[in-house]
Amino acid sequence: MDDPADTGDETLTPATGAEVRPSSAPPTADAPGHSKRPPKRTTVTFYLTDAMRNRARAAYRRTSFDERDSSWSEMLNKALLAEVQRRERAYNGGRAFVGNDKPLTPGRPIGF
Repeated sequence: MDDPADTGDETLTPATGAEVRPSSAPPTADAPGHSKRPPKRTTVTFYLTDAMRNRARAAYRRTSFDERDSSWSEMLNKALLAEVQRRERAYNGGRAFVGNDKPLTPGRPIGF
């Protein structure tokens, strides 16, 4: 995926079109006095089964026009954002978690 989803520093737009932004984030690029720059993007690598990848690709192919996905990456970004928002509601009172660039601990957590 190459859309912002790893940090809380960029604006993320869910399927509803509403912006999700941490309260301490700077104003949007379209605010008066700010230049329009696309948000910084990064590549995220993760593993999934062939069956899950194929199912997701089929869903993208069959729905991307109706859902107005501009790309496969955008659909994956929307899916990730939906899960992040669910966890923010469940574990953080609906407030956005604050992200950073620290590496995640590699591997599977003990106990799973």
